[in-house]
Amino acid sequence: MSPNKPLVVVFGATGNQGGSVLRTLAAHPESYTVRAITRSTKSRTAQELATKYPHVQWVEADIENPSSLNRAVANADVVFGVTQFFQPSVLSAVDTNQDAEFLQGKNVIDACVAENVGYVVFSTLPSAKKLSNGKITEALHFEGKYKIHEYLAAQPIDSAVIQLGVYFQNNIDSTSWNESGDTVVLSFIGDVHKKIAYVDVNRDTGPYVKYIIDNREQAKGKVFPVCSGYYSTADIAEALSKVTGLKTTTLELPTSVVDNNDLRAMFELLKTHEIFAESPNHLETNKLVPFEFTTPETYWRTSGFQGPPKKQ
Repeated sequence: MSPNKPLVVVFGATGNQGGSVLRTLAAHPESYTVRAITRSTKSRTAQELATKYPHVQWVEADIENPSSLNRAVANADVVFGVTQFFQPSVLSAVDTNQDAEFLQGKNVIDACVAENVGYVVFSTLPSAKKLSNGKITEALHFEGKYKIHEYLAAQPIDSAVIQLGVYFQNNIDSTSWNESGDTVVLSFIGDVHKKIAYVDVNRDTGPYVKYIIDNREQAKGKVFPVCSGYYSTADIAEALSKVTGLKTTTLELPTSVVDNNDLRAMFELLKTHEIFAESPNHLETNKLVPFEFTTPETYWRTSGFQGPPKKQ
C-alpha cells in the first residue's frame, strides 16, 4: 500500500457506477493502482475492459459470498462499494427478507474491516421513510442503502458515502413515438414540470469518487450527493429537441401504472420530497470537483440518442 499511489478496489466494475469509477481511475495509471472486482472475469464486458486497461488488476468475487471478499480487498488503501437491489437474487428475497441488499453491503464492509482497509467510499441513499416522516415505507432500495450507510458509519474505518440522483439514462426508456410517428413523447410518473435531482451515472460518478479519494481526510464522515443539477421532464424534452432536432412532447402518468411496489414508492417520494434535503448545499460542493457535470444537453449529445425505435 502506498499513499502516493493508492491501491483502489472497485466493486461493480462492469456495471454503471463501478464502471464509471474504473474508467476514471484507470485513465490515471500514474496516480492509482486499480483492482476491479467482478463476479466473472470471463464475462464479455470484463474481457473488453481488461483489454482496454491492461494495467488494471481483475479479481473474481461476489458481494453475496462473504468468503470471496477478504482476498478481494486485501491490502487496499481505498475500496469503492456498491450494491444492486434490482437483481434477481435480491428481488426474489425482499418479500421475506428486507435486508437482502443491506447484507450485500455488510459483507463488503465486514471484509474491509477484517483486512484493515484504509478508507471506504460507499454508494448509498437517504431513507425515504425518514424523509417522509414515516409515510413512505416501501422504497426498499432506499432503506437498504441507508442501512448500509448507518452500518458503515459505526465501523472503525474511515469512510465517506455518495448518494446518486435520478439517472438521466432512465429517460431513454421513457421515450416513445406519438401515433403519427413524428414526435417523441417523453413520459414521467408525476409532474413533468417538477425539477428533481439528476445525474449521468456513467459520466458523473467516477469524477466525484476520484475527488473524494484525492481528498480523503477532508471528505471523511461526509455524505456527497452526486447530482449535476435539478431538471424537469419538460427541461429534458426541450434539450432533446435542441440537440437532435426532433419534435418532442411530454406525458404525465399516475403512479398507479407502476406495478413494482419499490418503484411506485420511489415515484411517490419524488412527487412530494427533495431526496437530498439533508444535504442542501451539495451543488456548491460540485464546484470543488474539477469536472463539468452533465446537463440535459450534455447527456443527449454524449448518449448518441436519436429517438426510440420506430414501430414496425
